[in-house]
Amino acid sequence: MTVSERLFDPHGILEVAEDADLATIRRAFRRLAMRWHPDRNPDPDAAARFREIRAAFDWLTGDPAVDEAGDADDAFDDGAGAAQAAADRYDELELELAEAMLGCDKPFVIRRQRPCDVCDGSGSVALTHTRLCAVCHGSGKVRTTHGLEKCHICGGRGYVQRAECERCAGSGEIVADRTVNIHVGAGMLPGEVLRLKGLGHETASGATGTLFLTIRLAEDGLFRLAGRDILVTQPVSVLRLIAGGRLSIAAPLGPMLIDLEPGQVAGREMRLSGKGYPGRGGSLDDAGDLVVTLEASLPAALDDAQRRTLSRLEDQLQRDRAGHFPALDAWWQAYLASRR
Repeated sequence: MTVSERLFDPHGILEVAEDADLATIRRAFRRLAMRWHPDRNPDPDAAARFREIRAAFDWLTGDPAVDEAGDADDAFDDGAGAAQAAADRYDELELELAEAMLGCDKPFVIRRQRPCDVCDGSGSVALTHTRLCAVCHGSGKVRTTHGLEKCHICGGRGYVQRAECERCAGSGEIVADRTVNIHVGAGMLPGEVLRLKGLGHETASGATGTLFLTIRLAEDGLFRLAGRDILVTQPVSVLRLIAGGRLSIAAPLGPMLIDLEPGQVAGREMRLSGKGYPGRGGSLDDAGDLVVTLEASLPAALDDAQRRTLSRLEDQLQRDRAGHFPALDAWWQAYLASRR
């Protein structure tokens, strides 16, 4: 198949109707260019696909006479010299529980597009020597759905004096990482959003969008947030639960010593008022509670002396079973009554 017999369908490449207006063509180009940009798409065919998309866009929007004058760069602009609004960026900022409670300065990597520094955002560069047109391959003509037409990319000459920029693959933009320090105030809850002007995407004119960062808490193996209450389940010696006394309670910012009253063992819950997640700005007046479920832990690996000590204690308590073990005593009373 000769070059002139090759079918070049710019409308089909951009996935638009043949009567599509300029705004529709531009929107389609930007959508497909974002999808197939080599910096974004790891597909080995992405660069070739992107070049095809760019050629289709230039064909439908360019002037065949502008290549000689070197003005074809304007084909990538989103309007005839009009200022282009910069796009906003949306992302998440993951914090540890302690970072969110106290507030922090968190490094955050912004991966954003910026104008290519090689072609100044135009997508093309001037050539020292002319080059065969990549669309018509030097024939000056391309077969489209309307028949054989003069190539709009090279104006029918078969050669071009500009080529797509290799640095940005003709997109006019490159993906650049930038690390910034994000200040997070104390007490911000998951789902709340930081609004950071000037950290969104950037246009060739230098305009910048806004970065919207949604706060997200990293998974924590111990603590769970419920509103501003912090919930934790902590194992405690069954003997300490029975006897009471000084007890170290786990809290997100470090252990806390409390005086534990003697009492129930199973499912015991303690609510420490104001010791949970702080209010906005670190306010303690609006802080939640620290809710601790104490889980009884039985002693293990006892030696003979320890077992004898516990056995003596058991014997003492069993002498007043009704007073010390009312549930146990009631069970035996019911059992004996059923056997009479």
